[in-house]
Amino acid sequence: MFKIVIASHGSLAEAMKKSVKLFFPEENDLITASIGEDGLVPFQAQVNKIIEGLKRQNTLFLVDLPYGTPFNEIAKKMSCVGEDSDILAGVSMSTLIEAINLRNQKMGIKEAIPKLIEASQLQSYSERLRSIGNEDDE
Repeated sequence: MFKIVIASHGSLAEAMKKSVKLFFPEENDLITASIGEDGLVPFQAQVNKIIEGLKRQNTLFLVDLPYGTPFNEIAKKMSCVGEDSDILAGVSMSTLIEAINLRNQKMGIKEAIPKLIEASQLQSYSERLRSIGNEDDE
């Protein structure tokens, strides 16, 4: 089993954690970190405290932007967590829900990453919706 940390700019991480309760009412094992208007130093302290608490545990970090501040600060600390730990950038509810599902199935991070990347793909539904609409017209 692995830990999941959601890190973002603003309140996105905490809002996602709260929204997870709609799908998993008993989910209490998500960690969040957010950089806000107070800036970098408090965020760095928050990340340091989280990393210290993880002590070499395999951890999946879900961040909002590739190479943004949350990504960069976590990347600096990757040697302090388990060797199977990873960072996925561009977090979405689809990714987070799938990560929790896979963790609940006792899947390891290395096995979960390809499935999470697939779950994270944006999809356009306009063509499918048009064809459904056309079928209804017939």
